[in-house]
Parts: sequence; structure tokens; C-alpha cells
Amino acid sequence: MLRKSYAVQFKGTVERQSEAISLVERPGDVVLVERGVPRAFVMKCPDGCGDVLTVNLDSRAGPAWRFYQREDGLTLFPSVWRDTGCGAHFIVWDDTIHWTNDSWALRRDPSLEAAVEACLTDELVSFVDIAAALDEVPWSVLDACRSLVDGGRAIEGAEPNRASFRLARA
Repeated sequence: MLRKSYAVQFKGTVERQSEAISLVERPGDVVLVERGVPRAFVMKCPDGCGDVLTVNLDSRAGPAWRFYQREDGLTLFPSVWRDTGCGAHFIVWDDTIHWTNDSWALRRDPSLEAAVEACLTDELVSFVDIAAALDEVPWSVLDACRSLVDGGRAIEGAEPNRASFRLARA
């Protein structure tokens, strides 16, 4: 078993999954399969188990993840949770692999926080809906929402409304 990875290593874009599989050698290696539109995100499991994972990006082929390729790196939404094999559960966000059983510090992006706060009202709204309205990466919006909560400017809903937010009122 190889060592667990905390970073994505983008190895390029190919047209066929068979080409991608030969390029992912180490945990966290990623290849994008694209034929006109992104079709699949192929990666060597970052847990180090050695499995090759194929994440569907094409909604025409069934349930699909959202893929973002921005200046800060590659992102997948939602998380990847293997219900077979090693059982890994992780988030790919801006070329970083965040393990769901680990905690991480808030990034604190004041300009995104301001944009998110402007979307909040007295009603709970999901961070996913805010991200869609702002054309932002959902993980970045969730981080901004949690930063607003940390600063006392927003409130997160309780179960079953966890990950939904509203303005804090004094």
C-alpha cells in the first residue's frame, strides 16, 4: 500500500478512459477524459490502496459530479465516497485532497464572504444554491458560509438543514 495523498497531480487530458488509466501511477494522480465536454475524472485512489477511480462528469451518462478547473486548481463536487474497496471518503478542492475525517482551517476570502453574505436573507438557503447563483465552487462557498458563522454574521441550520445558512440578526 502506498502512502496517502493530500494533493492532486494533474497528468493531462485524453480522449479515452483506457489512455487515462495508463497515466495515473501514484495516489492522487488525475487525468481528465474529454471529448468535446468533460466526460470522466480518472484518478489513482488517494488512499494509497492502488485502485483506479473513475468519476462520471457527464450527466447524460447518469448521476454526475460537477467539475471545476479554475486558477486555483481542479475541484470535484460533491465528495467522493467509496462504498467498496478501501472505503475512502474525500473532497477534491483546488488541487488539494481533504479527508473528511480530518479538520481544516477556514480559508477566509473576504471578497467571497461579502458576495455570499449579500445572498443571505432571513430564510435558510443551501450553500449549493448560493454557489450556483454566484457561479462559484460549492466548497469555496461552504467555507465562506462557515467563516461568516464563525464571525457571527450568519447562522447555520440544524439537522436536517445543516449546510444551509441565513443572516444572523442582532
